[in-house]
Amino acid sequence: MNNENEFLNWGDSFVAQENEFVVLPEGEYKFTVTGFERKNYDGNSDKIPNGTPYAELSLEFTGNEGKTTVTERLYLLKRLSWKLTEFFGSIGQNPVNGQAFNPNWNTVLGSSGKAELVVNSYKNKDGQDRQNNRVKKFLKPENVQQTQPVQQAVPTQAQQTQQPQQPQQTNSWNGAF
Repeated sequence: MNNENEFLNWGDSFVAQENEFVVLPEGEYKFTVTGFERKNYDGNSDKIPNGTPYAELSLEFTGNEGKTTVTERLYLLKRLSWKLTEFFGSIGQNPVNGQAFNPNWNTVLGSSGKAELVVNSYKNKDGQDRQNNRVKKFLKPENVQQTQPVQQAVPTQAQQTQQPQQPQQTNSWNGAF
């Protein structure tokens, strides 16, 4: 349970703290997924159709200046599968380009990865200039190399009789998570 939403009573004390909002300089940072919610888009956009399922992620980044949390949405649209591929590759699930991939959504919360952050400048609803961080690109871990499947040689007749046939497995992602 998130105790940050716990009510305070009028006579209760509380722990004093300042707003610790930090904007990190542009660059590459490690992150941890600290929040994950499954949602359906219900907004007013020409780019995202209403009803589109998406994952809303809270990503915690740490730099020399402190910690910041970036909210990222992963829309489950075929035309945005490149972003899903980037994200799942960054957390070590390693989708192979050009092949079906079935993400393990149950391991997303608590996962770690690396991303390139940029500084986003905007005006708030009061017209004041503000800045925050945005993910520009999710990065693959340095120690993981993307490999294509190795084609096996056609077995001889003697090998075919000695080795039982394995049922062929296919991974397909039907958009459900």
